[in-house]
Amino acid sequence: MIYLIIRKWKLQNSDYPPEYRVEKWAKTIKEANQYLSALSLLENDKNTMFFIVPAQENPALILTEEVA
Repeated sequence: MIYLIIRKWKLQNSDYPPEYRVEKWAKTIKEANQYLSALSLLENDKNTMFFIVPAQENPALILTEEVA
C-alpha cells in the first residue's frame, strides 16, 4: 500500500478554503510516520499541518509527472 503525506495550509481567520498538496509518499506506514515527523519538525508555520492518507495502488491515481 502507498501512503501519501498531505500538507494542509489554511490562513487563520480567512474565508478562503484550505489548500492541500501531496508533500511526500511512502511504501510503508513506518516510513510515512518518519516523513510526517520530519516534516512537522521542519515546518514552523502555524497555518500548516501534515497528515497521512492511505492510497490504493490504482494506476489512475498515481501521477508520474507534475501537471501544471
